[in-house]
Amino acid sequence: MKKNKVVLIISIFLLVFALIGSLFLDDVLGARISNIVTIITAITGAVALFIQFKKDKDLNMASFVIDYSVQFYDIYNLGDVLDELEKCRVNKNYKLDIQKYYKDIVAYLQWLESLASLVNSNLLTIQKIDDVLSYRFFLIVNNKRVQDAEIIPCKEFYRGIFRLYNEWAAYKKKNGFFIIFEENDLSKVEAKK
Repeated sequence: MKKNKVVLIISIFLLVFALIGSLFLDDVLGARISNIVTIITAITGAVALFIQFKKDKDLNMASFVIDYSVQFYDIYNLGDVLDELEKCRVNKNYKLDIQKYYKDIVAYLQWLESLASLVNSNLLTIQKIDDVLSYRFFLIVNNKRVQDAEIIPCKEFYRGIFRLYNEWAAYKKKNGFFIIFEENDLSKVEAKK
């Protein structure tokens, strides 16, 4: 930030110096210098606007991801089913009670389907959401019992999740990131059925 202020101050100083200097030159040379300064100012302004828009876009995306993550608990109220899925991750022999948590499982998958829609339409990027949402995505979509009971039998309702899964798993593998329940890779399970 300090570097940007120094560059800004120097730029303003040079522009003011050039404009004042052009007043003491003949009309033709002064007009040229004035035009050059005007063009440089316009280009600098356009670049500054572009940089600010990019920062605003990144900030808005980060804010959205945080709000979307909060909805998981506040609106969808999926903390209990998340705890059950975590028990499955920690203890491979733990059996998730599908019937007891069926509504929550479907709500969880609908929440992910909404996320998939945003990523698949390039409104969000996997790089921006991976740290915050990866755990919740792979914890349920790679859970074998959830796959067998809901995801595979109702795959026509989860097309976005399947599409996102392939892209997200490829991203994680390319970067050497861990995938929860990778042995139940959704794309491999779906291909077998």
